[in-house]
Amino acid sequence: MPGPIDIVLCFHNAFRRDMLEIDNATFDAALKGIDINNILNRLHITGELLDYHARGEEAAVFPAVEKVAPLVARAYLLDHRELDIMVAGLEAMRTAPTALAVTRATAVLHAHLRIHLNKEDSHLYPILRERTTEDEQKSIVGIMASKIPPEKTPTLVQWLLPLLGHDDRAIVAKGWMTLMPPPVFAGIKPLMKETLPQDDWAELVRRIPELEWPHRDYPSIRQ
Repeated sequence: MPGPIDIVLCFHNAFRRDMLEIDNATFDAALKGIDINNILNRLHITGELLDYHARGEEAAVFPAVEKVAPLVARAYLLDHRELDIMVAGLEAMRTAPTALAVTRATAVLHAHLRIHLNKEDSHLYPILRERTTEDEQKSIVGIMASKIPPEKTPTLVQWLLPLLGHDDRAIVAKGWMTLMPPPVFAGIKPLMKETLPQDDWAELVRRIPELEWPHRDYPSIRQ
């Protein structure tokens, strides 16, 4: 059964897909001479959310790993600093972008991020899953969520859900329903519904029928 920490892995899958699409788009733009500014605007959002994600890992995940597996997290922190440099470089290109330079930079960012996330999924997060309790994992996810400014919640939902498959959407939705106070989730649910195509929302409801419950009933799923 998915646990609280699996929500984070769903975010990793979203970052992988997003960067793959962005990398392909910049390459196509360079080949065809297409305006690249829209892609850089998309990358700006990705970079912002990636920064919140990294801040959350550094505040919660890495310290938790350090307690149960000393020295392991340090290499991942170095990866984060490299990602910071790459994202900052691409952000600077927005002032005077050239397709070739952007394409080279997104290719490097895509490769580094993919390798970094793969290592986390196969090494770092299994350590957490095996050596921390469910309550500790809930705390980790809660701290990570706190690094996202509340006003960025709509951006996060609109970015995340379209990038996920049905299984990951169900993990995220169930996790949010379980971990968020019911009134908070009640505020997010309409945005989730608006973000997803009708068929995808129907599939999510089929997997989680509680999504159709009035928000006053949500506390029962937390038991």
